[in-house]
Amino acid sequence: MQQGLFDTTDISTLEQRVHELHDIIRRADYAYYNEAQPFITDKEYDDYFHELQTIEKQYPLLLFPNSPTQRVGGEPLKEFVTVPHEIPMLSLSNTYSFAEIEEFHKRVSDGLEGRSVEYVAELKYDGVAISLKYVNGQFVQAVTRGDGEKGDDITQNVKTLRTLPLIVSPPLIDGIPLYDFEVRGEIFMMKDDFININREREEKGEKLYANPRNFAAGTLKMLDSREVARRPLHITCYYLFTKQIELVSHSQNIAILGAMGFPIGNAQQSCSSLNDIYSFIDYWHIHRESLPFFIDGIVIKVNNLSQQKELGFVARSPRWAIAYKYEAVKETTLLKDITYQVGRTGVVTPVAELEPVVVAGSTISRATLHNYDFITALDIRIGDTVSIEKGGDVIPKVTGYIPEKRQEQSMKFMFTPICPCPVGSTLVRPEGEANYYCDHSACPWQLKRRITHFASRDAMNIEGLGEKVVDRFVELSLLHTIADIYDLHTHKDTVFPTLERWGEKSTVNLLSAIEESKKQPFSRVLFSLGIRFVGEGVAKILTRYFRTIDDLKNATLEQLVQVPEIGNRIAQSVLEHLHDESEWAIIERMKINGIRFETVESEMATLNTTLQGKTFVLTGEMVSMTRNQAGEEIAQRGGKVSGSVSKKTSYLIAGDNAGSKLTKARELGVTVLNEQEFLLLLSE
Repeated sequence: MQQGLFDTTDISTLEQRVHELHDIIRRADYAYYNEAQPFITDKEYDDYFHELQTIEKQYPLLLFPNSPTQRVGGEPLKEFVTVPHEIPMLSLSNTYSFAEIEEFHKRVSDGLEGRSVEYVAELKYDGVAISLKYVNGQFVQAVTRGDGEKGDDITQNVKTLRTLPLIVSPPLIDGIPLYDFEVRGEIFMMKDDFININREREEKGEKLYANPRNFAAGTLKMLDSREVARRPLHITCYYLFTKQIELVSHSQNIAILGAMGFPIGNAQQSCSSLNDIYSFIDYWHIHRESLPFFIDGIVIKVNNLSQQKELGFVARSPRWAIAYKYEAVKETTLLKDITYQVGRTGVVTPVAELEPVVVAGSTISRATLHNYDFITALDIRIGDTVSIEKGGDVIPKVTGYIPEKRQEQSMKFMFTPICPCPVGSTLVRPEGEANYYCDHSACPWQLKRRITHFASRDAMNIEGLGEKVVDRFVELSLLHTIADIYDLHTHKDTVFPTLERWGEKSTVNLLSAIEESKKQPFSRVLFSLGIRFVGEGVAKILTRYFRTIDDLKNATLEQLVQVPEIGNRIAQSVLEHLHDESEWAIIERMKINGIRFETVESEMATLNTTLQGKTFVLTGEMVSMTRNQAGEEIAQRGGKVSGSVSKKTSYLIAGDNAGSKLTKARELGVTVLNEQEFLLLLSE
C-alpha cells in the first residue's frame, strides 16, 4: 500500500489507484481461477484487496458497482425480477445415436441446398444456462434461461463468481472496439467440490444433493447473494452476440471470448465430416472421467453464423445445433462384503466391498450403502451380483442386485453390535433413526473426522488443517482432541521442522489460521463442536437464547424444548454432550485458550422474530434449500416447524411432488405457499 496515500486531497490520485487495484485483482483472479497459475502470493492478494476495501470505505464515491470487493454479495433480495431475452434462449434437441446425428447432418445439408458445411463439436457441461449482458465493457446483468422467452434477473448472485470478468478490455474487431454485447454460458460445479459437499452432508445424516446441476440451480435462485458467494460455482462461456459488428463464426467468437478474459471450454474441435464428429464423441466418452467437471454429452453446431441464420429454428430448438447425450454407464460386479466407515458424529455407514470393476473409465472397488434400511429395502446380500453406476458421473453407487444371478450362499447383512475401530465400542441405533452410531469419544476414525469438521470453512475456518493433515497429526499423536489444536504452537520448533514435505511457511500459515479462529462467534464454535443434530442453523438459534456455554449446559430439557425448532432429540443430544465429563474438559481447555463461548451484544441485535408464533409444515422437494435448511430458516425467525397439518398450522410450504399434506392443508383452509412465496416471506 502506498505510504501517505490518504493524506492527499487529490481524489483523482485515489481513483487512479482504485483502478490499478481493480486491474491487479482482476488479473490475479483470472490467473488463479482460470489458468491455475497465480502470479502473486495469497498474502499479496489479501493486501491489495484490503487496500481497496479501505479506500472504498473512506471514499464511497470510489466504490464502483463492478469492484472486486462486490463479489462477496450484497443485502438479500425480496424477489427476482423477470426479464425478457433479447434473443430467445432455446433448448437443443437431444440424440443418443450416430444414426440421428447423420439425420441431423442431412437436414442441415438440405437446408443449405447441398453447400459445404463445417461443424464445431464441444463439451456439453452439466450445469445451468445463463445470459450475461455487458455495456461499455462492464457486466450489468445476468438472466436465467427461464421459459426461453424470459428469465429471472440473478445479477447479484452471478457477480459473486470469481471466474467471471466484471470488466473487460474491449478487443478490436475489424477496427471496431467491442463494448456492448451478450455472452451465454453454463454455471457448473467441479467434481471434487460436489463430492466434498455431499460427504459432509452424509456425515451429518442430511439428505444428499441429487446432482451438481440441481445444486447449482438452487444456489443461483437464493435471495441472499452472500450465501451464494460461499458456494463453489464456476462458469464457462460459449456464445457471443453483438449489434456493433457482423460476427463471422462460432469458433471465432470463442476465440474473442477467450481474448476478453472469459473462461471458455478447453475442448472445441472443428469438424468437416461426420467421422470427425464421431471421433470427438468417442474420445470424450472414454476420457470424460479425467475431466475435473461434469459433462453429459457433446454439442455439435454449424460453425458459420450466416448459415446458422439461414437454417433458423424449429419449435423451441435451433436447426443448426444438436446435443449428443451420453447414457449413464452401468456395470455389474460381485458384492464381496459389507464393511463400516465411521464419520465425525460417530455415524456408521455401511460400505460395499466390490470385486473391482471399471465404470466410466475408473476402477470401482467400494461404494456407499447409506444405512441398514437402504440395504434392507433393496434386499442386497453379500455374495450378490449387484448393479453399479456413477451418480453424477463420479460418485459410485449400488442400485440393486441381479435376481437371476443370486446364489444360495448369498447372506443377508446384519449390523454387528461392535464398532470396527480399535476401541471396539458398542454401536447404538437411536429410536426412530436409520443410522447406527459409535458413541466412544476415543474412536480414532471419529476423532479424525471430528477435527476435520472443527477446522472446516463453515466451522472454525482453520485453513491448512484439512483432512490429510489432520490424519497425519492424529497418527503422530499431535492431536487427541479438538482442544489440542490450540497447543500445536508448542511443537513449532521441535516436531514441525522434522515433518516431511512440511516447510516453515506451512507452519506459520497454520498457526496464524489457528490464532485467527479464536475470533469466530459463539454460534460457529458451538456448531464446530460436532454435537449430533446441531447444524449451523440450530447453533445460531441456541446461542441467541442461551448467551454462554454455561447457560446452555445449565438449561433443563424443558427449557431447551421451549426454544423454537429445538425438539427432544436435539435437546437431549446437547445436554448429553455438555454433561459428558470428557467433552466438558475439552471445552474448558478451549476457554482457557481464548475461544469464544458467549454471544456478544452486537450478535444479539440481529435476532429476528418476524415469524414468532407461526407454525409451518414442509412437504415436497425444494430447489433452493433442503427441508432441514428451510426449518432452520424458520426457527431463526422465531417460527416453529411441525410434522403434521392441523387447524393450528399457519402455513404449508409445498415443494415439488407435494403429497397428502398438501391435500389436507387445502381441506382445512391452511394457507399454502410455493417455494418462491416462502422465500419472499423469509426476506420480509
